Amino acid sequence: MDPVKRIIDESKGSIPTNSRTAMAIRHNCQPETVAAFAVQDGLQSLAASLFAALEVGEAKAEKPLACVRSRLIEAYQGLPPDCQTAKLISSAGRLEEISEAAEAEGLVSISAMLAEAEQEGEG
Repeated sequence: MDPVKRIIDESKGSIPTNSRTAMAIRHNCQPETVAAFAVQDGLQSLAASLFAALEVGEAKAEKPLACVRSRLIEAYQGLPPDCQTAKLISSAGRLEEISEAAEAEGLVSISAMLAEAEQEGEG
């Protein structure tokens, strides 16, 4: 098994489910993104393990869809936790659903970002 995947799998039970790190894992973000969110969430041990494993392995370019997912997790921090858009982001909902909820809730920046990603073929 890939060491990065093993580290993530073994850490899942100890990561707070509402953290950006857990959301990044649910959204299948790149390991570099998971590690960056782990640093922000204060999960230093996980971040250090991931960064060390990534140094050993070959770095892969981040996929466009993973980049969109990362930006959604960053946007999540500024949303009220009870809004539908936040709930869909937290549960790794489909981008279509997130876009529709964001539009309905007047979250123009999120719906515009997702519309742009769709036009570029990332969604």
